[in-house]
Amino acid sequence: MSDSPLSRCSTQALKILADYWVLRIIDEIHGAGDLRFSALQRALGGASPATLSNRLRCLEDEGLIRRNEGTEGKTSVSYSLSDRGQKVLPVIHAINDFAETAQ
Repeated sequence: MSDSPLSRCSTQALKILADYWVLRIIDEIHGAGDLRFSALQRALGGASPATLSNRLRCLEDEGLIRRNEGTEGKTSVSYSLSDRGQKVLPVIHAINDFAETAQ
């Protein structure tokens, strides 16, 4: 059995983080602090509403983001990173660092 760090990773964690748009969603929410659906969709520039809604629901179910309802109810929903979601940021930074050196 290999002693590589990857072999010790949780299959579930890799499945979640490898899903298309997930790391970009986390990065955008982190950069904004609190982001509404429409602003997130504009920032991503290409995610369909159905796909984005699906990814946000998954990230919320996994405890990576929080869905915040304002005083106006469902029309005032925004998203922010949870403490667990903050733990993904070093992964995003490492990927960005790798991408910069790979060019």
